[in-house]
Amino acid sequence: MVEHFLLTPAELHLVLTCRGDTNRCGMALLLKTLSHLGYVPDPMPHIPDEVRAFVAGQIGLLWDCSDGYAWNGSTRDYHLAQIRQQTGWRFPTAREKDELETWLRTQGAIDAHTADALFDVACDRLRQERVELPAEGELQRMVHSALNGFFQDLHHRLAEALTAEDRTAIEGLLVVPEAATVSGFEALKASPGKPGVANFQGVSSFLCN
Repeated sequence: MVEHFLLTPAELHLVLTCRGDTNRCGMALLLKTLSHLGYVPDPMPHIPDEVRAFVAGQIGLLWDCSDGYAWNGSTRDYHLAQIRQQTGWRFPTAREKDELETWLRTQGAIDAHTADALFDVACDRLRQERVELPAEGELQRMVHSALNGFFQDLHHRLAEALTAEDRTAIEGLLVVPEAATVSGFEALKASPGKPGVANFQGVSSFLCN
């Protein structure tokens, strides 16, 4: 609760500039929702009573008064504009989206190899830069594009690192010998079978050949 919903002195000062307890409660919840989630949902989700009471107590109230706040009105839009100006949160520009996708492709995907993990990395980076998260579908598209690009770049670098002899040997694995029914590559993918001397000798013979 303290980590995510404690008002800083600057945030408290901003909230107290509002007129009326209802507006103060509403603005405080908007402010902490933006800093916690990285965006303001529309419509606003249910905010737990514990969070409402904790925030109300910080502005000197005995109970929450946000029930009467107009979550979809012009007052809310004005408060959001004040919050963005005060805190530095901003909508992502087309350039920032392109830069994020490039960073995810070249840096973020190094440690996050799945779409879910890379999505979390993208959200964390946007929050650190105080850039509001795009729509979920758009961010998912950026993550998948970056992840596909990362693996394409990786495959390209690995292919370039192979010598001519390595390429010839790999291509040879795809050839089916006259005395065999499958290629060497298919044989490598086959189940190793039960452990035993016979299987061990067979694998050793295949590798030596």
